[in-house]
Amino acid sequence: MPWRVLKPDTGLADKPSVCKLLQSTRFPTIVAALVVALWCRPSAASCGPSSSGGPVSDSTQVSAPNLQTNPTSPALGTESSSVARSVVPGFTIRHVVPEVRVQFSVTDEQRRLVDSLSATDLHIFDDQLAVERLRNFSRMNDLPLQIGILLDVSDSVEKTASREKLATQFFVRQVLRPQTDRAFLLAFGQEVQLWQTSTGDPHALEAALERVHQLGHATNLYDGLFYASLNQFSRSAENETVQRIILLFSDGDDTGSLHALVDTIALAQRREIQIYALSVHPQRKYSPGDAVLRRLAEETGGQFYVAASEKDFAAVFAAMDQQMRTQYYVSFRPERETPGFHELRLEMTSPSKLRVHARQGYYYDAP
Repeated sequence: MPWRVLKPDTGLADKPSVCKLLQSTRFPTIVAALVVALWCRPSAASCGPSSSGGPVSDSTQVSAPNLQTNPTSPALGTESSSVARSVVPGFTIRHVVPEVRVQFSVTDEQRRLVDSLSATDLHIFDDQLAVERLRNFSRMNDLPLQIGILLDVSDSVEKTASREKLATQFFVRQVLRPQTDRAFLLAFGQEVQLWQTSTGDPHALEAALERVHQLGHATNLYDGLFYASLNQFSRSAENETVQRIILLFSDGDDTGSLHALVDTIALAQRREIQIYALSVHPQRKYSPGDAVLRRLAEETGGQFYVAASEKDFAAVFAAMDQQMRTQYYVSFRPERETPGFHELRLEMTSPSKLRVHARQGYYYDAP
C-alpha cells in the first residue's frame, strides 16, 4: 500500500469545530492541564521530590522548582492556576550542619573521677578558636562497652607475659558485664592474630586466653592497634551510645610495624576509640615504652596505668571501670568547616587542678 504524505492544513483554524473550541470558556483549563501533563511526564528528572529514603549528607539539598501562576492572568484564569499549584512541587532548601561529638572524663590530682561538672565549667578550643556555643552537654553513667583486649606476646614481654594474662583474666571476671558489654581478644608479636571475636561470654574469652601463645620475635604494636581499630569494632545502632575501648597490655616497644604511631592515633580518633594502656613493672622503674603508651592514651581520651604486680590489679581495674563507664558527652558545630585534621583542646574554667581525658583532635570530612 503506498504511503500517503501528510501536508499541513493551512485552513485548520477557520474550521467551525476549532473556532468553537477557541471561544469556549473551558479552553484555559485545557491549556493548563496540558502544561502540567508535559511538566510531569516521565523523564530522568522526575516531577516532585524523590521518594528514596537514603541517608542525609552534610550538604544543601534543593528540590524541583515551583512554577508560580498568577490567579488573575487572563490567559490561564483562576481554575487553571489552582490546578497547577496543586500538582507542581514547591522550592525546598535543607542544610544539615556538621556536628563534632566528644566523650571525655575528668579526674582530680588523686585520679579520682569528677562527676559533678556542668557546661559552664568547660572551655573547648577548636584549632585554637574558642567554641562559642555547645549544642549538647550531658553526663552518662553505666555505659555499655565495646572492648578490644590487645595482648603483647613478643619476646620483649616474656618476663611479664604471665602477669598480662592474669590481668586479662581479672578484667574479664571483674569488669566485663556479659549483659551489656562485648569484647574481642587479639594478640600481637611479629604477627597479629585474632583469638576471639567480639562476644559477651567471659568463658569464651578465658578459653581463648589459654590458647594464646608467642607470635614471633618482633613487636608490631602499631600494626596490632591499627588492625583492631579498623576491623573489629562494629557500628553502634541509631540512638545508641556505646563506649569504644582498646585495653592494651604491653611494654610500649615497637620494632617492626608498617604503620607509624601517628597513623595509629589518627585512626583511633576517627573511630572514636579510647585507648587504655597497662604496663606491668615497678612503679619507680623507668621504661622507655611508657612514653608511647601514655601518648596513645592521652591523645585518644583514655588513660595509662602502671601495675607493679598482680596485687595492684584490683585498684587499677576499679578505677578503670569507673572511668570507662562514666563519661561526659558534648557536641558542637566546628568553628571552621575546613577539611582535614582539627586540633581539639578541652580545659576547665576554674583554676583547680582537674585533668580532662579527651581525644586531642578530630577529622572533618567536607561534604
